[in-house]
Parts: sequence; structure tokens; C-alpha cells
Amino acid sequence: MKRFLPLFIIAIAFSSCQEDVKFNNPGFQGLKDDVFWRANDVTASADPINNKLTIQALTEYETVILTTANFNEGTYILGTTNTFNSATYSSNFNDVALEYATIAVPGPVGSITLASGGTGYASGTSVATTGGSGSGLTVNIVANASGVVTAVTLSSRGNAYVAGDLITVSGGNLDCKIRVTNVQNSNGEIVITEYDPENFTVTGKFKFNAANVNNSPFGGPILNFQYGEFYKIPIYPSL
Repeated sequence: MKRFLPLFIIAIAFSSCQEDVKFNNPGFQGLKDDVFWRANDVTASADPINNKLTIQALTEYETVILTTANFNEGTYILGTTNTFNSATYSSNFNDVALEYATIAVPGPVGSITLASGGTGYASGTSVATTGGSGSGLTVNIVANASGVVTAVTLSSRGNAYVAGDLITVSGGNLDCKIRVTNVQNSNGEIVITEYDPENFTVTGKFKFNAANVNNSPFGGPILNFQYGEFYKIPIYPSL
């Protein structure tokens, strides 16, 4: 029974996090490296030229910045080659500066997309791949009766790949291509669940892994927000 107690406590924390944020208007909070985190102040700004949305959440020593390509409702994937969708975390306490960001860094593959189905393939598991920045990536593929790959999932993530890598799946006529969306140490998503054009506010959720970009020995290689929410954040035009 003792083994399951920490999981029970985490479940309660997640539930409380979701409930509390609705009573803070506006509100921004989450679970950072297994510790509850809440902003003291939060603002959002809109880029009138690109429609880019930026949310900035502050504590006394920390800053979290979420950016999306626009403020339409939907899911924005982080750690890709699209730098308009990003998350950063920074802190400065006792002259120790930490900086983390969902930038394109080498690592094990986080997610992939099918770029081209190719020809002459048969369904298989742990199929080898070639190309890209890293090595060791294998995939499971589903091919139709015509030999075209219709679905691909990760089998082994490999290492040292970067977002945007174009990979060839072995077999067939060597023309099935997949693209690395992001890697495990730099990924995540921002989900805008409500954009209120009348009151000009935004509500949503987020989670991300961010890499240590200033190589500080005082911080770990990856910072993780397992879960987060922002609620009715007023959006102001940027100057």
C-alpha cells in the first residue's frame, strides 16, 4: 500500500492544480519537475503582423514564456523547426542563471511523421532506417497491398537526431521517407482550448521538456513541465 501512496498524492495534486487555476482569473500554474508551480503575474501579447501569441508568467526569480504561431484554438507542437511555437524557462537566484528552451537539439527521437509512403514495402516491425543526423532509429510500418507505407510508429528511438531530419526507411524501393518532428529532450505542446475575441483572453494547457541552453552545471540537462494550465489571460497588442 505504501508503494501506491506517492501516486495517490500526485493524482490529488494534479486534480487540485486543475481546480485552483479556475479560481485565479487570470491564472497560470503547473507541475514543474514534480513540484507545484504558480506564477505571481502573467501577461499575454499579440504580434499584430504575424498574429503570434506570447504568454509570459513570472515568479520572483523565474520566467516561463509560451509562444504560439497564432491564437486560434488548437494544438501547437514544440521542439520542431517552427520556432513560432516554443516554450522557455529561465531563473536567476543568488547569481545562478538557468535557461531552458524547446529548441532543436540532438537527442533520441520524440515523434515522427510520414513524409512519403514509398513503394514495394511490406508491413514489418523494428525496420532499420538510414539518413539524418543520428543513428539507431528503427520503426514499425504498415503497408497496403500496393506496397505503400500507410502508417509508421517508433520502435527504437536511436540517438543524436534533430528536429527536421529526413529519414529513409529500409526495404522496398528505398523511397519511404519519415521526418523527425522533435526529440525527447526538447518537445511538448501548447493547447489553446478557448480564445475569447470579445474579451480578448486566452485559456489552455501545456506540457514540455526543455533543454539546458546555457549549459549551466547548476541545472539538469532537461527541465520538465509535466502539466500546466493558463486561464483567461488578457491579450494586449505588442508595441
